[in-house]
Amino acid sequence: MKKALPYIYITIGTLIIVGTFLQFFKDHESYRILFNFNTENKYIFLIVRGLFAGWFLADGINKLKQNKEN
Repeated sequence: MKKALPYIYITIGTLIIVGTFLQFFKDHESYRILFNFNTENKYIFLIVRGLFAGWFLADGINKLKQNKEN
């Protein structure tokens, strides 16, 4: 499981980014950030979801580097 976890994190981060940009380019009245949190500003939506996806990607890459060192 330790070897698969970085790839899972990278996949989740990539899916969040793709989903974010697909929703960003459509005009909605409100954008769902996470769970039950909504915003009407699409740029706030992009920033928050980008940070969330970046956290998954950075953690996945760091874990992948640690696995390769061991």
